[in-house]
Amino acid sequence: MATEIELKLYCSPDEIARLETHPLITAGVETKTAKRLDNTYYDTPDLALHQERIALRVRATATEQLQTVKCAADSIAGLSARPEWETTYSGAFDFSGVDARKVRAFLKQRQSSLVPVFTTSFERRTWRIDVSKNIALWVMVDTGTISSGDRIVPISEVELELAQGNPEDLLDFAIALATHLPLVPHDVSKAERGYQLFLNQTNSPQKASPSPLGIKQNSADAFRLLAYQGMQMWQANLLGTLTSQGQEYVHQFRVSLRRLNSLIKVFKPALARRFQSQWTTRVKELSQITGDVRDLDVMRSGIVEPMLQSDDPEILSHAKAALAALENAKHVALEQVQQLHYGGPVLLFARDLHDLDTDDFPKNMPRFAEKQLAGLHRNAVKRLTKTLKAPTPEQAHRFRIALKHLRYTCEFFAPLFDQAEMLEYAKAIASLQDAFGFINDFHVALSSLHEWEEQEEISKETRECVAAWHSPHAQKVLSDALQIAESVMSRCQPWCTECERRGMSSIRRRMQDDIKFNVE
Repeated sequence: MATEIELKLYCSPDEIARLETHPLITAGVETKTAKRLDNTYYDTPDLALHQERIALRVRATATEQLQTVKCAADSIAGLSARPEWETTYSGAFDFSGVDARKVRAFLKQRQSSLVPVFTTSFERRTWRIDVSKNIALWVMVDTGTISSGDRIVPISEVELELAQGNPEDLLDFAIALATHLPLVPHDVSKAERGYQLFLNQTNSPQKASPSPLGIKQNSADAFRLLAYQGMQMWQANLLGTLTSQGQEYVHQFRVSLRRLNSLIKVFKPALARRFQSQWTTRVKELSQITGDVRDLDVMRSGIVEPMLQSDDPEILSHAKAALAALENAKHVALEQVQQLHYGGPVLLFARDLHDLDTDDFPKNMPRFAEKQLAGLHRNAVKRLTKTLKAPTPEQAHRFRIALKHLRYTCEFFAPLFDQAEMLEYAKAIASLQDAFGFINDFHVALSSLHEWEEQEEISKETRECVAAWHSPHAQKVLSDALQIAESVMSRCQPWCTECERRGMSSIRRRMQDDIKFNVE
């Protein structure tokens, strides 16, 4: 058995030719001329191999045929280590060389029912790069197609495979490449994409997964687990943002970065100052790149377009002026999104997580979580108080941000307390966020209008007209939202161990059940 340690990167078909002229590649040696690889993947009619995350292929080249068995592995920032078994194929499957007993038995039991499922056909160019005396790797550029029936999708990717050294060396090389080339980490293998095609499945935006924490984990492991989970959400939605027209990818990309920002904020007392400072800044910058696009789309649909329905010529004129400025800003924002094609930040984050200094992490994770949640709750209450004293869009916006940090942290730490109560509380906070949604959109729109006025793209009268048109509705929304806020923020906090010590948690859970009066 061989263990394949590789890192996969996506590159647009229009850009992938740039790779061969990069100095890091030209410093290596191209081993052979381009090779054509035609692969057929096999499975049972009920896709038993796929369900067990086993891939079986037969690869045909100009000189030979090879049978390969691969088992899936977890991937982080495109980096994975997976076992594989390769042998010559002579017209019949031979699994005797698979030295994992359970895998071999599984394949032999189903050998008679194996059928072709999909094919991949691509051209591969290969370079060997000797980075140093102790570090060497292969760089493979694959361009071609995956097909199943009459459905076809393109292949355009770069694979880095470790020949000598450590997995971190692949990350370092990938970071150097992705700093200057439009390369994005890509966790989905050709086999996985082939199965998606066979099943006629489409990719969808990746939403936040349940917290992976366990009650016995130390705080350093907890941070790494949550950070890796957040990074995978970031990476998946980044690729979707770049390759799909769906706006939900943009939204979930921003959510992934907001969640990472909240995670870094809540672990700030434990993190090294350099890591905390660098990634707080970097995550906010990355979020802002797509944030402008998303905010402008929301402003168009929720602020400007309703005014375009007005019968008042003056209001209609100001709405059209605001729309023209918005379209100009959208054009600039879309150009900024092109920066995301350079996937270096994801890779660098993975590298920094690997090197994370954990000396200052607290020993008692539940106590740390309770303290941080209590602090976030106090901050949200303080922001609510300020909003009540000065009910402006800006104050409401700051309160909503405080709610967001509290909600995400409840979700992070839910398994450390009563999980059902924690998630129910987080759901209530999310509903409160939604109640303040229009106020947030109005605040962002007013900020944009001020900026466009300063740039002389709109007049002061246009800004004031938009503000006046929406102010009555904003007032009504704010009044209703503040009523909900008072109710939610005064609820008992499910992470508070004082309630547990007094037996109140079990009482509250019992009160949620049907209670029948029992007369004996």
